[in-house]
This record gives sequence, structure tokens and C-alpha cells, in this order.
Amino acid sequence: MCKTVPKARVRRASNVMEKLSKLQDLQHPHISSLTDLMEDDKNYYIISDYYMGGDVQDWLERMDEGNWLQEATCAAYVRQALLALSHSHSAQVYHRDMKPSSLLLTTKLPDAVIKVVDFGIAHILDPDNSIIQSNPSEYTVPEVMKSSEQKGGSADMWSVGAIAHSLLVGNGTSVSSRRGWGYVKDEEGWSERSPLARDFVLRLLRPAHERPSAAKALHHPWIKGMMPINTINVNQSNSKEARELRYKMLCYTLSVILLPAVVPHRDFDQLRVAFQQSDIDRDGYVPRAIGLRLLLSRCQQNEAVVPALNIVDLGRTDTCDLAAIATADLIAREFFAAGPTSAPLMGPFTATDLAPRLLKRFFELFAEKRNGVPVATVQLNAIRAKTRTATAKDVEAYARVHYEELLSCLPEDTAIDSQLLTAQLSASAGRGTPLGTEQELSPLRADSPWELSTFLDLFGIFYTCSSSKRDDSPGSIRMY
Repeated sequence: MCKTVPKARVRRASNVMEKLSKLQDLQHPHISSLTDLMEDDKNYYIISDYYMGGDVQDWLERMDEGNWLQEATCAAYVRQALLALSHSHSAQVYHRDMKPSSLLLTTKLPDAVIKVVDFGIAHILDPDNSIIQSNPSEYTVPEVMKSSEQKGGSADMWSVGAIAHSLLVGNGTSVSSRRGWGYVKDEEGWSERSPLARDFVLRLLRPAHERPSAAKALHHPWIKGMMPINTINVNQSNSKEARELRYKMLCYTLSVILLPAVVPHRDFDQLRVAFQQSDIDRDGYVPRAIGLRLLLSRCQQNEAVVPALNIVDLGRTDTCDLAAIATADLIAREFFAAGPTSAPLMGPFTATDLAPRLLKRFFELFAEKRNGVPVATVQLNAIRAKTRTATAKDVEAYARVHYEELLSCLPEDTAIDSQLLTAQLSASAGRGTPLGTEQELSPLRADSPWELSTFLDLFGIFYTCSSSKRDDSPGSIRMY
């Protein structure tokens, strides 16, 4: 696919080819990367891969009241776009002009993979927002219309919210200068959609400083419903994927329980400080690449760290919170890299092989010993007693873990053996950890126009249309 950009329309841009060439380094499974660049006297030519499925705008133009996308498909498309944004934002590359036509589809089937196109191009070709301001779309963030400078990824998050709105109810937001912040009554289309979907959109269509980052938006309950751990019946299915997820969940949960008993408080505090220093946007998440670098600074064995990180990333979000980093650190240093430092590491390093080792360590730490050997059962009170440490307090304070809730799945007055422990922890699905569904979200204030019973239009109007028109910005021209 070749995009033709007339030089006459981007005269304010400088060093265009040099800046565009740097975007070729931006690679991700959900990003349509630049493959080549050319120019002549009149045009720049931006070349990227062509995909047979067209783009999401094509789907919207074919939608009518009786032919809407299923909500699961909408959530899947939005989640993949967020994965692309999380990666690009971590590289400090922002889109600034995202709309449905920016979301390419690999096939014409509903389960097509999303590829986001045009990352970084608006900043290079339209550095002062003059082109966007002269030709806004219903997906253009309000603050772009008022300012020539945009920093960070909050503008992209508004656009994702507007795109999600269009996918869910068939229309997007409109831009009008006649009114300020305001809201309108709920629309009939939302009666067919879940409250979580509407909540997700509301949280993105907020003022810039209140919008979640892409990494944080990936953990909204509506999006988490599309994560691998929630898309199959993990506890009943015998598929290879379900078994793998069961073992990963068990390893993650056991590692969280082991943290207070295994990791000294000073050690965890050092990890926490390093994590917070790496969390530049203070959203509680770091990109996987930064998390990997942080872990390698504590355990210099890549072959131990990488599989540990793979095990704790159950949602496959390519982002890490402090709980994930702490559990991966424990797994890498205490299990995968354990042994003589001069000896090469010997695998396998999978959740299936790790789980028995974690269970063995669990009973060594929490069970009573007879003649120096731990018994095969443990009481819940013993687990509670040994998780009341300074490390546990900081894990709860900074890593969003609640040990009482986590341990509530275990019986009070019954001896707990490995089989019961495994069954109960697997069935709890991460409750009491950041993987649990009841994750704390920033509140939608009941005394503000952001509440769920209303729908926001930052400039006063939500309008209904049968299809959205394409703009004629220079980045939208395609030659095949």
C-alpha cells in the first residue's frame, strides 16, 4: 500500500524523509510498519504492507441498525489497537490522527487481526496541527483543535474512545465550538450494549489529564474480557491452551503467596523503587521491554528471566505491573536461575514444570515439620501467619494485592493438601491479585456529567449518522 502525500500540503514539515525513516524501526504484531519511502519533486510516497480486509471504516460504512458488530468483536478490535498504542507510546511515538480508517484488517472475516497504520506521521507532516485543525473528524481530540502542541498519548486515547463509540452504537463524537463541556441524554443504541462497554468509552472521553494510558486501558474489565484467560473455560476445558493457562495461573498465584515469606523487605523495596522510576507516566505499568531490562539488572541470565516473564503475563498485554515484575523476579532468581553459578541453566522453563517446584517450596515454608520433613498438609492459619511480614505490607500497598481476599478461597478448618490447594487457587482466577476481575478503577463521579446515566459530548453534540465520511487529509490518500 502506498500513501501519496503532496509536498505542497505539508510545507511546514522539515527533514521529512529522515524522520519518516526512523518510523521503520517501530515494529509490533498490531502495527502496520513502514516498509519503504520514496519522494520526487511533488510528493512523498509512504509504503507499507497491504491487507486484504480493508479497514474498520469499511465495516462502519456497511453497518445499519440490523447489522451491527458483535460486542466481543468490538472489544477485540479495540484491545488490539490498545496493544499497538501501548507499544508505540512506550517508544514515545504517538498517532494524533487515529480514526477507523487507521485500523487495517488482515482479512474480511470478523476475527481479522487489527494493524494500526500511520503512527508518527501526523507529528512529522503536520507539526503544528494546522492540517488536522482545518479538516477535523469526529475522532479528533478536542484539545488538538485549540493548541498546536500535543504531548504524550492522551490524544490517542480520546480517539480510541471515539472509535469504540462508533463500533458499539454506530456513530462517533462531533466537534463544535458552540458549547463547552457538557453531556446529552443516553442513546437508544446503548440499550443493546453492556454497561462495561459504556463505562470504557466514558473513561476515555474525559479531559486529557483524566484519561487512562493505553497500558491501563488494557486492564479495564471490558477489555480484560477479551484476554486469553477469559476467552476460554479455563477450569473445564482440556485444550492445550486451557491447560497452559491453568498452570500459569497456579504459578502466578503461588508466587504471589510466596513473596512475603521468601523475599526480604529490603529486596522488595529496591525492586519497587526501580519499578516506579521506570514507570514514567505513573500509570502503574511498564512496557514488557522495560520490565525485562529491570529484571535482567537483578538476574543476568536471559534464559531464566524471559520464560519467567512469559509465565506471569497471562493476559498477553505486553505490559507489566509491579505484581508481575515481583513474581517474575522470584521465579527467575529462586527457581530458574537457582544452582551453581558456573553451571549452564538447564530447562525446561515452562509453567507445567515450574508448578510442582512451587508447590514443594510452598509446603516447605508453610507446613509443619516432623523430624525435619514438612508434612503433606497445611492449615490456613499457618499460611496467614507467615504472610504477615513487612514485605507483605508493601506488596499490598504498592502491588494491588490483597492477601486476605487471595486466601479466602481456602477452607478455614480443613487440612489443605497440594490437590486441594491447586484446585482452589486455580478456581479463584487470581482473586485478590491484579488479575482478579474486581480491579479498582478511578471513580466516575456521580455529581459530574461523566456518570454512567449520561453520555458525554465535549463540544455539545452526539449526532447519529448512517456512515462516517472519510476525510481528505494528505495521509488518507491510498494508491494500490
